[in-house]
Amino acid sequence: MLLWVQGCLLSRGQDLYLSANYNLEKVVRNLFLGTKEVEISNIRFSGSKGSLGLFSYKGGKLGIEEGFLLTTGHLNGVRGPNNNPISGSELMQGGDADLDALAQARTMDAVSLEFDFVPVSEFISFRYVFASEEYLEFVNRGYNDVFGFFISGPGIDGKLNLATVMGGQDIVSVNSINDQVNSHLYVDNGSTSDPKTQGKQRPVYDNKIQFDGFTKVLKARARVQAYKTYHIKLAIADVGDRFVDSAVFLEARSFISEGEKLPPPPGYRPSSTFLSEKKRKPLPRSFLIEYDFDSWKIPDTSRDKLYFVWKDIKDYPDLARIEIRGHTDYKGTDEYNQRLSEKRVESVVDFLVKLGYPREHIILRQGFGETQPKASNETEEGRARNRRVEVRILWNGR
Repeated sequence: MLLWVQGCLLSRGQDLYLSANYNLEKVVRNLFLGTKEVEISNIRFSGSKGSLGLFSYKGGKLGIEEGFLLTTGHLNGVRGPNNNPISGSELMQGGDADLDALAQARTMDAVSLEFDFVPVSEFISFRYVFASEEYLEFVNRGYNDVFGFFISGPGIDGKLNLATVMGGQDIVSVNSINDQVNSHLYVDNGSTSDPKTQGKQRPVYDNKIQFDGFTKVLKARARVQAYKTYHIKLAIADVGDRFVDSAVFLEARSFISEGEKLPPPPGYRPSSTFLSEKKRKPLPRSFLIEYDFDSWKIPDTSRDKLYFVWKDIKDYPDLARIEIRGHTDYKGTDEYNQRLSEKRVESVVDFLVKLGYPREHIILRQGFGETQPKASNETEEGRARNRRVEVRILWNGR
């Protein structure tokens, strides 16, 4: 029996547990999602309800111990023993247009799960295993069940399929991963008999799984833009016939925003679902650097300030633009103070450029001499406040 405990799927022992008793929201948010800061919305499912299920297989040979699966048949066709060389079921469901295009053939008994998400880093990834009863007798014989993980959104041209062999162009299928092609990714699970081996029995590797073969654990990965909305669709379907089934197992908590988590840009508003999450440090908009008298050398304390500001903005090279304005007190001639204010500006520009900030993103570099005092020049305290550089950070032009 499978139980939800604090959003997790639990089981005991080393048996393969399967269940079609699930809440779709919990499957995606609590079971699949491994980075809690990622926003999920618009969850949709298409296909036979019995074609999506929860699984738990502690200590098994599948390579994944917990998660959910999509199959072109019924869940009861997934569990072993592997005592049938051609096992399956006909659900009389329709196909899927995206999978039709991927397989370049008409698909049947399609099942899909899709949702929108907002990542918090530069990559998303998840782990999965593809399994099929078409191994090995139907390899390269036109019965090539197809599945795809389609992602779309900013920076992606159309729909990108993430279910490829080693990140290449070949889709993951019985034709592209088997005992002859990419065999290092294939696990043979035998059968009671198999036409491919002239009726000779192949040893069963894991008798608790009905499928005659499956891949090792594979990883889907895509580059994304943090805090932009993307759509992903997980889908699988029969090709060539409705009967012989395939499945894809998706690992629990493996859907992650991979890499360094970035703080949200200014103006970003999470959905109501995530308002209770811990607030991130706000990104800077402006700050001051105060200089010693008659000096354009950045004080050590301000160097630290510039460094930490740089750490905050470096992850947003396409969003942040900087304006730098230099000022002096009234001591000295107008010409001298103008040159001094300009040197102070250049000291900040040079420091940021050495850290790695693009010079062309500093859109204003201007010295104003003594013409724009911040405080009275009649006191030493006021003059100290006027010896300054103002740095303003514009986010998306504002």
